[in-house]
Amino acid sequence: MAQQIKKQSLVAGRQSLVSGLVVVAILMAPSVVLAESVASKNKAGNRLFNQGKYEDAEKAYLEAQVKNPGNPDILYNLGNSLIKQKKYAQGVQSLRQSIDKGKKETQKNSWYNTGNALYSAGNFKESADAYIQSLKLDPADSDAKHNLELALMKLQQQQQTQSGSKQKKQDSDKSKQDQASSGKEDQQQKQNEQTTPGNRNDQNQRQQSQAAQENRREGSISKEQANQILDAMRNQELEQQRKLLEGRARRKTNAKDW
Repeated sequence: MAQQIKKQSLVAGRQSLVSGLVVVAILMAPSVVLAESVASKNKAGNRLFNQGKYEDAEKAYLEAQVKNPGNPDILYNLGNSLIKQKKYAQGVQSLRQSIDKGKKETQKNSWYNTGNALYSAGNFKESADAYIQSLKLDPADSDAKHNLELALMKLQQQQQTQSGSKQKKQDSDKSKQDQASSGKEDQQQKQNEQTTPGNRNDQNQRQQSQAAQENRREGSISKEQANQILDAMRNQELEQQRKLLEGRARRKTNAKDW
């Protein structure tokens, strides 16, 4: 990733153009003083930036910008100092302003550093777009080509991860729905088992069978009662036999001799 930040250095040689304005005629003294002040602030920012004091460099660039608003070189340097502090959104905004107002070299490097900032922020699609813009201005820039490949590779990985997470979530949601549906079916089946007519009939049959058994138990006789009934039946048979014998005897008495 060393190549990825190679061009995130300050714009070389541009500050000397500002400081060179001190040779202007005395009649333009106020402008010369202003230009010298802007140049000194910009140089101070460069020095602090190279020392790794990015927050102090940002302050110096802001002071230079106040004295010369819209200067593309100062906007470029300011954007770089913000990016070093991981203030990516603010840094990209400042670099975009330098693209609008700067020359081709400033535009190219601003697009490149914009790509770096967006890459660090995890926005790989816009990062790749920024590197492409830089390559349009300088197709031979090998660093921009390398970083573009990295951004596209990261973008593909990000999309695959998101797709996998989405599929996993869909599978999880479907599993939960299936479980919920299965639970409802089980509950409905239990309710149906409790309320089906067949089961009610079975229950009625069981109740009727139990009632019949109870009735049989209530109508059953004791052993003594059974013996009494048998004795009565024997006495009745004996009485019938006695009457039959008496009848035969009467018929014999009335018979005639031949």
